[in-house]
Parts: sequence; C-alpha cells; structure tokens
Amino acid sequence: MKNKLMALLGAQPAVCSYQKHVNNLLPEEKVVFYKDTFAVAFSDWRNLSPAYRNFFVRLIKSERQRFIDFMRNDTVLGAFLYDLKDDELFIRILNLLERPEKKRKTSYTNLTFAVQLGFNIKLKLKSLSDKLRYARAETDDLYELFEKITIE
Repeated sequence: MKNKLMALLGAQPAVCSYQKHVNNLLPEEKVVFYKDTFAVAFSDWRNLSPAYRNFFVRLIKSERQRFIDFMRNDTVLGAFLYDLKDDELFIRILNLLERPEKKRKTSYTNLTFAVQLGFNIKLKLKSLSDKLRYARAETDDLYELFEKITIE
C-alpha cells in the first residue's frame, strides 16, 4: 500500500489530491483505502519523509472520526481503551478543568480526539465534543468526586 500511495501522491502529497482520488472510489473501496492509508501512517511513521508525515497529520485531522474508528477497531490499541466508571461525571469534571479562559481557548475537537484515543466512551467525536463543550459540573459532582478520594 505504501508504494501505491506514494505513486498516487508523489513526493509532495496533499490531502486535496488524496480526497479527489478517494471520491472516485466506491463506498466499500473508500473504507478499505482509508484503513490501508492509516495503517501506513501507523506502522511506518519512522521511515516516512517529513512531507508524508505532514500529509498524514493533516489527513488524520481532516478525518478524525475515521481514524478513531480505525484505531479502535483495526489495531491492538482498541483493546487498551480505558473503561470509565462514570462517563457523565468524567465529562463534567473534564469540562471544569479545561474550561476556556480569556488567555487560552479550548479546542474541544482536539480534546475529544485525545479522549477518544484513550477512553472507551461510545460516542462519536461530534457528539462527545458537544457534550464536553456544554457540560457543567455542579457542587454535587464535586462532593461525589471528593467522596471517592481517600487520604492516607
């Protein structure tokens, strides 16, 4: 796949060229092509040129949900997702910790992407991003959290 991809995109790969090619494929071919492309990025990162590394970063940013699905379903990393005891409390507390300040704006898309790579929350990126953006921790949530902490 790596040689086929490099022949298709040349020495200076661009996401728009890749997308043009993918748009000409049948739906089932698209799925396989994306998976094969992500597999190249995932398995051969060390040997890629800087141009291809930049290409893969831009492609994954533009296709975050597809990449998350690939990582969870088609790689061993899917077996290592952490199962949370309380998704909703986690989301509210995470919002509290990452709430935007005047000096720093929170990217809920980036935050959600990172959360989806490590935690087994069964929501799509857009849905989880919206939940994180609008979740609000209440006093009872903090009491619940403090009750779980034991100080030795």
